[in-house]
Amino acid sequence: MAISYAFSYFFSPVNGAFNALLTSVHLEGLIRNWLSDESIVNFVLSFVSLWRFSGYHVILFMAALQSISQDTLEAAKVDGANTWQLFKYVQIPAIMLMVDFVLFDNIRGALQVFDIPFVMTAGGPGYASSTFTLYTIKTAFTFSNFGLAATMAVAIMLMIVLIYLVQNKIIHGLILKERRQK
Repeated sequence: MAISYAFSYFFSPVNGAFNALLTSVHLEGLIRNWLSDESIVNFVLSFVSLWRFSGYHVILFMAALQSISQDTLEAAKVDGANTWQLFKYVQIPAIMLMVDFVLFDNIRGALQVFDIPFVMTAGGPGYASSTFTLYTIKTAFTFSNFGLAATMAVAIMLMIVLIYLVQNKIIHGLILKERRQK
């Protein structure tokens, strides 16, 4: 939530640092009301989310790459593999489980996002940046319709499970296809 508050001030049209930064580099034509323009608000929120979670994902990928056995990499080099072949045939297949996890985590997070749009725009302008989770919370606590909100929560959970099953089938299909080609 602190990140959302910080970026709210950063993109503020009144005293925001981003517009001041654009002014200082003589790009006044790009100055906008970043959080109240329906055409760009979701891009701004996506940028904030990307900034928030990119470090986490970089650490996961670094850990996956470091877990590859040095013996495997050395054996591929001895067999004559160049850098591209090492990447394509050794490193990518070795980290596919992490790719699968990060992809699922991003999809799940995108479907369940709450804090960034709630703090930065409250779902606005209008409903431009409203999410399913924001609408579920509003249904429960603004309209006091807890039954419908519970049903909506179960529906999003089922959507996430369905997306995971489809993604899992696609990713594992790609892995099997790659193994057959070798």
